[in-house]
Amino acid sequence: MRETDHEIIQLFKQHVFPLSTKLTEMLNEHFSHQTERRGCGYTQATRVLAEYINSPRLSQDFIDLKLFDQYDTKALKALLEQSQYLISDWHNLDLNENLQQHLAGPNSTFLSAQVHGHFERQKNLRHIAAQAQLEESQILCQLIADIILPQTSTNTGLVELKTRTEKPKVGSCPMAENFFLKIAHGRVLRQGEINIFVDEEQQPLLLEKLNMGDDHSCISLKPILMNGVCLPAGSLFSVDYDRDAIQNKTQNQQFKGYVIPYTEVSGFWFLRLTTLAVSPENRSRAFTTHYQQQIDNGLYSPGTTRLQQLLDVATAQVKN
Repeated sequence: MRETDHEIIQLFKQHVFPLSTKLTEMLNEHFSHQTERRGCGYTQATRVLAEYINSPRLSQDFIDLKLFDQYDTKALKALLEQSQYLISDWHNLDLNENLQQHLAGPNSTFLSAQVHGHFERQKNLRHIAAQAQLEESQILCQLIADIILPQTSTNTGLVELKTRTEKPKVGSCPMAENFFLKIAHGRVLRQGEINIFVDEEQQPLLLEKLNMGDDHSCISLKPILMNGVCLPAGSLFSVDYDRDAIQNKTQNQQFKGYVIPYTEVSGFWFLRLTTLAVSPENRSRAFTTHYQQQIDNGLYSPGTTRLQQLLDVATAQVKN
């Protein structure tokens, strides 16, 4: 365990709500999360967030608030039930003009005072990532913020992935980076294949590996939206589709595999962040025992490989 709380925990205590006990233990690197299978607490925390990210943001459901240790839904329920507020979704309250006008008006009520607390916390949450000093804190703070304050393709310009209907059987072992690190250096196993999922402009979005460890796992090469949450490049996904049934695909230029429009894919499932989501110089600090496992197990250059190298490999497969 850390001697002092992780920066993320401190920020949420100060500006929003304390994080759940589970997330707090993970981010403080309790030894129970620093196992061979789990990797480290930070990695585990991204797996916990995945449970929320893979579900749609529901306007009348408060399950997203379980990310926090102390929260009260009574005022939010009342807010949604009272028609004069014209509010149908408790997410993004701080952007709701009707609510802003009411809270600023003279007809303040006890409910208004309670709702004002939620309004201010969401306002604080919107800027919490900018207050973090550590790169890994900025990333996780933004993920949590997006769950409560979901974004859209319109306001971000990002591609939004369809979510799989069922949770996949594929795991998210901390050694999944093994083959992606090799691919980043142009090393693909003889039997291995890589598929590149591209956007409408033929720009690579994700890279999938086949016949190398677990099939149907892929890594994002650019930020991507899923259920309103902006996932950074370096996110690990499971993917579901029938490649043989896809007509609109082209062969890679260098390695075995295909370039496939992401729109042809039935669905994706976010598993966790990989160590590649954080800059090489910060990986040891962010991923602690998970990163050390990669060193001890002789993974290919886990401390120097950059995500740009994977993007370069993916780009080289697309016909100009």
